[in-house]
Amino acid sequence: MNGVVAQWKSEFPQYKNTKVVTDWIPWTANGTDWTNALTSGKGGPDITEMGNTETPGLASQGALANITSDVHAWSNGSQIIPGNLANDTVNGNVYGVPWFGGVRGIWYNKNEFAAAGISAPPTTWAQLVSDAKLLMSKNKGSYGIGAPTDDTDAIASFIWGAGGQIAVQQNGQWVAQLTSAASEAGIKFYADLLLTQHVSSTKYIGETEIGAPGSSGAGGTQEDFALGKLDLYIDGPWAESQLETVSTKNKAQWASFPIPSENGPNPAPAFAGGSDLGVWVDSKYKAADWSLVSVMDNTSNATTFANSQGFFPEFTSALTSPTYASSQILAGFAKAAGYTQIAPMNNKNWGTADTSQYNIIPNMMKALESGANFQATVSKANTELQNVLNTGTETG
Repeated sequence: MNGVVAQWKSEFPQYKNTKVVTDWIPWTANGTDWTNALTSGKGGPDITEMGNTETPGLASQGALANITSDVHAWSNGSQIIPGNLANDTVNGNVYGVPWFGGVRGIWYNKNEFAAAGISAPPTTWAQLVSDAKLLMSKNKGSYGIGAPTDDTDAIASFIWGAGGQIAVQQNGQWVAQLTSAASEAGIKFYADLLLTQHVSSTKYIGETEIGAPGSSGAGGTQEDFALGKLDLYIDGPWAESQLETVSTKNKAQWASFPIPSENGPNPAPAFAGGSDLGVWVDSKYKAADWSLVSVMDNTSNATTFANSQGFFPEFTSALTSPTYASSQILAGFAKAAGYTQIAPMNNKNWGTADTSQYNIIPNMMKALESGANFQATVSKANTELQNVLNTGTETG
């Protein structure tokens, strides 16, 4: 931030004597701080970083300034990944700009692909299954691809990759879409990786990608991939350091490709997690605020910061740069980052629906992979999801 502020003062000399104070707020405390600042009218920031799932809610509460004209006039604005900027747009107005993001893709081992005669990563579901089976046949004792039940962000890509939606907004209400034909196709495909295709393992039922919920990584798909017991593993580029703590034996061969869509050729949309930058509605210095945001978030600075955090910048031009294209680990993730979606993970009740109290999609997938009736299980989850998204409670 010191370097960015110096750059800002150089580019905007009218602010050369302006003092910039950076407060580092614990991530778990930011919601309370924002609420207190908004209700009291005191203590709010001028500029704030926020999780991109939080931006629409903060904008709807009136906490963020409308920066539509600034973003539209910004030279870098046209380069922002459209799906990411759409998340910062409420009722046609822009209230934030993406800063960095992360996506999931599929990790694989290049030597294993070569030994199995696989010349290029799969781009359709049929190819994904056939490649997983081929890898299993060549690597005795391994599983082709992990399908853990408690990995909603991965499951979402298969729903979206079939053209389905988890939930959509209609007339101010959220309408769950898990029972649509397209969504059911994605859900069934994921469950059938275990049930009918037999390329996943029953050990991943009830697990996240790193093992039992709350575990430190013992026994999950992440550990199995690092040890060579799993051929294809769904996670983000941030997993590299975690994989290295398990084993570096195959590190030189690790690579990635996007999660395929049902029929290709483009990847399935990936959940775009990450952070945004916004200007506080009560700031007295909105012009200065935006000018600093524009420097913090220019192509060079955003890329430098994203790389330092194990994420990607939000600009399409940066995603196609040689930095990523030449990296066998990052190339697939960078391609996936150009195809993203976020709703309904930006719903204010999503945390209630997907974690701790209700765990709706993980519980649905756990039941399905354990042999429960498909239609009844998905229908029940659909009703519960719609209730929680709209009311915060499962029963509505």
